[in-house]
Amino acid sequence: MQFDSKAKIIISDNLSDDIDSILIDENISDIGLIVDSKVSNAESIKNLKTALNKKYRLRYNEIEINEPTTDMVNQYANEFRKNVPELFIGIGGGSTLDLVKAISVMSVHRGVVEDYHGTGKTFTQGIRKILIPTTSGTGAEVTKGAVLVNEKNKFKRAIGGKHITADYAVLYAELTSTMPDNVTAATGLDALAHAIESYTAKCANEITRMYSLKAFSLIFNNLPKVFEYKENLQYRKNVLLGSCLAGYAIYNSDTGACHAMSYPLGIYNHVPHGTAVATLLPKVIATNIKKGASQYATLYDVVDEVPFFRNANEKLNAFLEQIHSFKPFQYIGKTFRDYGINESNIDFLAERGLDLKSALSNNPVEFTLNDSISIYQQLMKESTLL
Repeated sequence: MQFDSKAKIIISDNLSDDIDSILIDENISDIGLIVDSKVSNAESIKNLKTALNKKYRLRYNEIEINEPTTDMVNQYANEFRKNVPELFIGIGGGSTLDLVKAISVMSVHRGVVEDYHGTGKTFTQGIRKILIPTTSGTGAEVTKGAVLVNEKNKFKRAIGGKHITADYAVLYAELTSTMPDNVTAATGLDALAHAIESYTAKCANEITRMYSLKAFSLIFNNLPKVFEYKENLQYRKNVLLGSCLAGYAIYNSDTGACHAMSYPLGIYNHVPHGTAVATLLPKVIATNIKKGASQYATLYDVVDEVPFFRNANEKLNAFLEQIHSFKPFQYIGKTFRDYGINESNIDFLAERGLDLKSALSNNPVEFTLNDSISIYQQLMKESTLL
């Protein structure tokens, strides 16, 4: 049994002060700051940029991003190689953070990121980094991978290793309030999937399940309240912490069939990752339970204000009902059909969803092509009835 972690977690109430404290401790004078353009006008980020400009040499990049691509990594790495900063700060959603992670290693390695992308080749060094998530979903601020898309050959995989992982993860919940409801839902449900899949994973152990279980409790019991009580920041803090803990869990025990199925949806139909995972999650759980996965019963035990059951089968049925009635799903808005997916795409997407062998082999039960096809057929039928 083992558990690996690297990033130091700071739950922040004053972003500028906490970042300054880190930089002083690290004796940093030269910084590369990369910020997602969707949040760059947030007051706390503008204040941080101003404060950094006064005390440090700052190179600022504002990016517009959906998913990080290998071309983007190569472009920015080439720029930073000319004068490599002592530390990177990345602020944004999971795509931004993954991009910063990839740039932080490629800035000090020759060649192109494709040399490492899906090849198993490891990085020998990397630039230190602080990652600040603005979504409560991916856990990218603590994970050891950076998921990239090679648009030329339609290949989506992670580059990974200890040099990819952040040195500091700063959780500043106020930034998550910049998200519209559909993004709050999609990213929150992605985090929920991380907690669930890492808990039920074949690679899970007692330590990883402790993180997964706490993450699930924080996310499931607080995410609906984020929509109901928009002015109460505590619920966002709880979900953000849950997302981070789930990140630690997948760092060590990986995901399952839901994430495997989600990859081709992003590559071929540009379905946002959180939307893809959220749409697939209830169907994958139902399939796993039908095929004998029993671990979900323990997750039911930490759901607030639900009936008590002693029998494991009753808990499994009740858990599935809780998932199907989970209110944040209603904020996703779009179906797969809205992204151009229809019955003619099912066989191809179902087959490509089996390509991520590491996640599929980690699923609690065997997950087959027929399972994948059946899930797509159900989703197509349901979206037709909407």
